[in-house]
Amino acid sequence: MTAMFLFPEDARRSNREGWRLLLWIAAAGGLWLAYALVFVGTAGAALGDAVADGAANVAPLIALALAARFILPAQVMRRPPPVQAVLHALLAAAFALAWYACVVLLLAIVRAARGQGFEPIGFRGPGLTWQVFQGLILYGAVAAGCYALHRRPAEAAPAEGDPARRPLERYLVREGDGFRPVEVGDIVTIAGAQDYSEVSTPAGRHLVRMSLGEFESRLDPARFIRVHRSAIIQLAHLERAEPAGGGRMLAHMADGQRIPVSRAGVKALRPLIV
Repeated sequence: MTAMFLFPEDARRSNREGWRLLLWIAAAGGLWLAYALVFVGTAGAALGDAVADGAANVAPLIALALAARFILPAQVMRRPPPVQAVLHALLAAAFALAWYACVVLLLAIVRAARGQGFEPIGFRGPGLTWQVFQGLILYGAVAAGCYALHRRPAEAAPAEGDPARRPLERYLVREGDGFRPVEVGDIVTIAGAQDYSEVSTPAGRHLVRMSLGEFESRLDPARFIRVHRSAIIQLAHLERAEPAGGGRMLAHMADGQRIPVSRAGVKALRPLIV
């Protein structure tokens, strides 16, 4: 597979990713400080103990939030809204319970480090209810952050006159210490790979550091059709499409690929039928 690509807007994308990382770090640090202050103010804990107890609460939360950061855009946000709602309900419950279990375990480890013995002690009564409720609220905050930071291209369209509004005709692929141009007309298919896209051309395959939705927004819609939530084809390289049952189809491409076409993809192809 060809080495990583370079798009003209790479620098801007890298800058956005840097700001996203800073936002996550700031949120985690602020939450850690908030927990420590609560333990000092309500339980009269020493500062060192409050910091340790705060870490026991925040560390698993950070790990779970990072997992959600990758799972939600790849597995949840691309699905229809009703499916998203069901998945969010299941993930919120799993998030809250996993966080609760990790907090109980880490607090037991902290107490053991203080010489108080290792004994996981679960929350009871209102304390348990409040802990689980916090988990659900925090999952909601993490999910909201993911949606805010992964807006669809239509929601963040470039300003008038921005070159990014014009359909992409050529881009550069890293090759050794240099770059070589790739003509968009040579693209056969594009497959989604989380935050990346895998591009197939007659010369081979390479990765593009853009999500499938972002890449789609840079293409000419008269030439490229999104036939599946994870696949785009170029009509010029489509040899034929045949029924596959259930209102779906199978697209046969010029390079031998067979791409599943969803019902939504069939609907997108229908206006081209004469």
